[in-house]
Amino acid sequence: MWCSLRNHKMATKTSGHHGGKKTKTNIAAAFLSRSKTGVTYNDVVEKLLTDEEAIANEKEGSLAWKVLHISQVRTLLELNVDQVHLKMADLLNLKDHAVNLQEAAVLDYYVAGFWWAKEQSFTLQQISGFITALSTLLDNIREKQMSLVDNLKELKRMLVGIGQETPEVTGGLDFFSTDQAKLLTDYITKSLFQHYKLYQYMFTLEQDEMVIGTELSIEVAPPADIPFPPPLDEGMKEAVYLEHVAPPPPPPDKEEEKEAPSGEEEKVFTDEEVEDILEGVTTDELKEVISSVVNEMLGSLSADVGAKLKEREAQYLAKISKMQKIAE
Repeated sequence: MWCSLRNHKMATKTSGHHGGKKTKTNIAAAFLSRSKTGVTYNDVVEKLLTDEEAIANEKEGSLAWKVLHISQVRTLLELNVDQVHLKMADLLNLKDHAVNLQEAAVLDYYVAGFWWAKEQSFTLQQISGFITALSTLLDNIREKQMSLVDNLKELKRMLVGIGQETPEVTGGLDFFSTDQAKLLTDYITKSLFQHYKLYQYMFTLEQDEMVIGTELSIEVAPPADIPFPPPLDEGMKEAVYLEHVAPPPPPPDKEEEKEAPSGEEEKVFTDEEVEDILEGVTTDELKEVISSVVNEMLGSLSADVGAKLKEREAQYLAKISKMQKIAE
């Protein structure tokens, strides 16, 4: 069908008539006069109009093409729901919808409304007007803090003129039929007005900001200067390094001889000198010397042992007296 329309459009451009330049509206009318497919005039015109032509052909006060232009609606209709979500965020400039709950809720509001209108098989003009109505009602809550009753009156005002062929007064949505207006009213009531206080709460209270951070400690390789190692690209095998590059190990240090205290030199006696010293000592004198040395060494030891025995004896006596008190 559209192929024949393109051929007809090309024929009108190349024909030799002198009746003036054919407009897209005239082309659509000529196509419909030959078409028996049941396609309406508005369907063909909407497929051909540019944004400027659609705005110029619209009635004064119409709500179509205020939020979404005709080219934008065409693009959205060709996308799936996930793609519509991303595209709508771009069109409405909702850049922070991934972290901002308010923007996320607003985006879902518009995406759900658009997808519902698509399922109702609305025309491009009707979809754009419906999105404008949704935007107006939401802005009344966000910007004007309008009450539920006043916002219902605003919706009623937008529906004025629907069902009349030549309405004297129109609210901007007179391109809807009466049945479509009922569907539209039911959808807005269930999606917006039944949750009115929730939307008021969302737009009046600020979202708490949660700052989540993670501290990372990163170790940076030191510069390739002494005493640091060279970079890895200059590395070599360990065996090659040890054989050709590594300095030889230092010789083992000799143990330093301990020096005697200043002024006192330790004298070492030979066996002959020891025999000479003991030559004039009697047996009784030797026993007396040994006995005094032993008594001197054992004296301090016996004193320590006696003190410990007295301490242990005092501990046992304290325990015995404690047990006697408990027994009494």
